[in-house]
Amino acid sequence: MRIRIRHIILMGFSLLFSISFALLVQVEKPVQVTLKTTQKKYQAGDKIMLDFAYDSTLTFQLFLKNSYGSTLLTSSSGQFIIPEYLAKKRGTLDYFLIHNSKCVFKGDISIHANSDTLVELETYIGPPSIVAGDRDYTMHVVAPTDRYDNPLPDSTKVKFKHQFLGAEKEYEELTKDLIGWRNIFAYEKKGKLLVSSQIGETDSKEFSVEIYPALPEDFAIESFREHNYADGNQIITFSTGIVRDEFDNIVANGTMVNFVIKNQEGTLLKAQGTTVNGIALGKVLHPSYEDVWQVQAFVNGIAKSNTISVVFEAVLEDFEVDFDTSNREIVVGPLRSFMEQIIPDGALVKLEIYKDNKRIETKVKTSFEGEVRFILAEGFYPTGDYDFDISSLGVTKTFKNITLQ
Repeated sequence: MRIRIRHIILMGFSLLFSISFALLVQVEKPVQVTLKTTQKKYQAGDKIMLDFAYDSTLTFQLFLKNSYGSTLLTSSSGQFIIPEYLAKKRGTLDYFLIHNSKCVFKGDISIHANSDTLVELETYIGPPSIVAGDRDYTMHVVAPTDRYDNPLPDSTKVKFKHQFLGAEKEYEELTKDLIGWRNIFAYEKKGKLLVSSQIGETDSKEFSVEIYPALPEDFAIESFREHNYADGNQIITFSTGIVRDEFDNIVANGTMVNFVIKNQEGTLLKAQGTTVNGIALGKVLHPSYEDVWQVQAFVNGIAKSNTISVVFEAVLEDFEVDFDTSNREIVVGPLRSFMEQIIPDGALVKLEIYKDNKRIETKVKTSFEGEVRFILAEGFYPTGDYDFDISSLGVTKTFKNITLQ
């Protein structure tokens, strides 16, 4: 009897627990959602609305995401209007319908560039300067977009145009990877290349590319001077002919030309000039003594000229030297030039002083009114016998055993 009562009590507790658990646990019913919008593809700028059918007593949110950002929309009617800043951008727009923090529906739509709007062109040209010939080129690049700055789809037709020295050419290319491009090779003549592009009714602005001459070819030189005398005063001018490239273009202004001069002693001198209208000039003073120059010009590492020989004749054969009574004041001159005129001021005169067959000093002065005066002070040059070599304009006179008193 006790066992039955115990069983009855246990069964009662079990039934009570089951009823209580059933009351506590509520089974969540699945949410029924249907997308009534059937369109999947849109053009940028279209008004886009996603229309859902669901229980209006429930609250839903729509989460939107694309490459430009994300946002969260709320609607009580089930109609969600896509914000304009997302509807204007090309690409895939993903959406997620959220209820009680759970995604109950998801999908995506495609937004394409709007080809019905006026096309806008971003055009790039580079480099802005090229060299004449068929080896150098500039690249013309076009990135077409719609009014919302979306790149147009691949295979959009682009017309590339250019004009040079009366010749006009037009080419058609298809865009690929969002851009259209074409290489424009240089012509053989120098000048300005004008470039533009067109898509549909939209034209780009005009761009210009400068075609410069190619590398210079070998050239000729010549010299100009007032006379042939080595007076150390006049200027000799070396001039190139018109320096041209392989296509007969005059080389660009500012091309550096080096004139290299070699005298009879093997000493190298150099003058420089830059081209203006294809001609470069180099100027050098005449030597102060009889000499022969070999002259050649170079555009370093690129072109060279012929070699010319320039002969300079001695401007004087002799000059006067006077010593005072103590031999401590020496007057050289007057120095006379090739027409017996006084040498222009600035002619160099050199005095070398020797004592016991050893050179003890060299003095150099420039002429004034054709003369040079040397003073040998007693404090520096004690009384005794000295030898002197006096040189000017390639002439040297020697005086032996001159006694300084």
